[in-house]
Amino acid sequence: MEKMKGIFPALVTPLREDGSIAQDALEKIIEVNLQKGVTGFYVGGSTGESYLLSMAERKELIEKIVGIVNGRGKVIANIGVFATCHGIEMAKTAESLGVDAISAVPPFYFKFSMDELIQYYNDIAEAVSVPMIVYNIPAMSGVSFSSEQIEKLLSNDRIAGMKHTSFDLFQLQRVIREYPEKSIFIGHDEIFLSAYSIGAEAAIGSTFNFMAEKFVKMAALFKEKKMEEALDIQNQVNQVVEILSEIGVFKGIKAALELQGIDCGVCRKPFQPLKKEQIEKLRTVMELTGCL
Repeated sequence: MEKMKGIFPALVTPLREDGSIAQDALEKIIEVNLQKGVTGFYVGGSTGESYLLSMAERKELIEKIVGIVNGRGKVIANIGVFATCHGIEMAKTAESLGVDAISAVPPFYFKFSMDELIQYYNDIAEAVSVPMIVYNIPAMSGVSFSSEQIEKLLSNDRIAGMKHTSFDLFQLQRVIREYPEKSIFIGHDEIFLSAYSIGAEAAIGSTFNFMAEKFVKMAALFKEKKMEEALDIQNQVNQVVEILSEIGVFKGIKAALELQGIDCGVCRKPFQPLKKEQIEKLRTVMELTGCL
């Protein structure tokens, strides 16, 4: 597979009051982001509330997004579930719908051994022809891959790369150095510039939904060696991230999109809606950083 580079928003899942997927909002987010210069989209991840959606809804979401993108960008679908057989089912569905790659969070809760987790990825990757992107997110999954375990995963030719949602830049740099042919994505928006400074060329981010232009610009400035200007943008991003971390990242991203005129509904229960004062705090920082 061709190495993936560039900016990939980890899309939210817009929901109507009746719980159905809001096609119109999905179209708006995708069109706006394509105009901003993103490379592709990551579907059904943490930001997309994947574990709050049914299997049928996750498949519907992939189908809708592939149809809207219509070849104008890459689509990576998170098919992660607990059971390998269900993961293979999701992977085959995603492949049939036309995604460019699949991805999976390591199955958690049951505290599988590392050998079991590696076999999980290998079994799914080898069941389809589209490449697999390992989703390394220890803060959410409770699974922390060592460098040696990452080496075992990436030694499989069917596994094309990794989404590194970890603050361990030392490990990230080592993976980038040792696997230059693999697609390695930084998954923490607040260390985007730091990751690019050690060799990253691709990113999947939740705040890209509403401020992808900042990351597209940062990447361009980095390439032009205009580090002070790039750092100014990273500082703006981090001001927004600080507020999102305070009020709730996933709820906050949907609120940010609504402030920009795209109604994505609220996150599913047990998430609770944001309070008015939280939304106003978000509005203030978005105005301050040029997001509104």
